[in-house]
Amino acid sequence: MRLKALDQISISAVKADSLRPGEPFNINDAAGKDLLERHPTIFERLDAGEAEKAEPAPLNKMATPPLNKSTARKRAKAD
Repeated sequence: MRLKALDQISISAVKADSLRPGEPFNINDAAGKDLLERHPTIFERLDAGEAEKAEPAPLNKMATPPLNKSTARKRAKAD
């Protein structure tokens, strides 16, 4: 189960330091249900769709990058 802390709290079974507000963490289902029942205002359950995802890969990896000042100078000096 993936939960997000809404307030600063310390749970030694999850992390040695305190959990910061907005910090997501993983915990087993039984302990997660217990935390949500005991502290509904401090924790929020994250669905699989809400987890942070990496940026998608570019569509065309072989496309030439745009010219910038450094390559323009190198080309001007070479000519």
